[in-house]
Amino acid sequence: MSSLLNTGLLPLRRSLIMLAVLALGILPARALEPADLPEPPDTVAFNVQRDGKSIPVTLRQLEKLGLYRVTTPSPFEKGQLTFEGVLFRDMLKLFGLEDKDSVTLRAVDDYVQIIPQEDWTEGPLLLATRQDGKLLTRRTQGPTRLVYPLNDHPAFDTPIRKPRWVWLIKTLEPGD
Repeated sequence: MSSLLNTGLLPLRRSLIMLAVLALGILPARALEPADLPEPPDTVAFNVQRDGKSIPVTLRQLEKLGLYRVTTPSPFEKGQLTFEGVLFRDMLKLFGLEDKDSVTLRAVDDYVQIIPQEDWTEGPLLLATRQDGKLLTRRTQGPTRLVYPLNDHPAFDTPIRKPRWVWLIKTLEPGD
């Protein structure tokens, strides 16, 4: 009887294991889910410094890359926050910077962080343009801010990466 019970549970056990494996495979895809929001104004978000030129980047230009939504804690704010924006790697590709070893972000207050390529290739960094569906403003640390999805990529939750959450972004430039 016990051997019948064990053999009868084996397919159920396998099914549960397969379900768990499939669920783990789906989680990273859910980390950043597509978002559909109204078109933003053609406001300049920041400038890309490249080859001695300053190229203005607008919110409309960014959001045409496709919006994604992520809910994550912030190292500097309480609770779970919901951000919408574009994949950082897609924005870098738009300006031909995706193959650089790093990029440098400079904020309005001259705070500077170098973002290494491994950050945007290891996980889906979000260049947020909105929070809770509302456009980010200077008052809400915008018009853009770099967000690391900490819930779905715990490897990003480190003392080295926490300072890389840059907001009030003024310029972006190749780092190498």
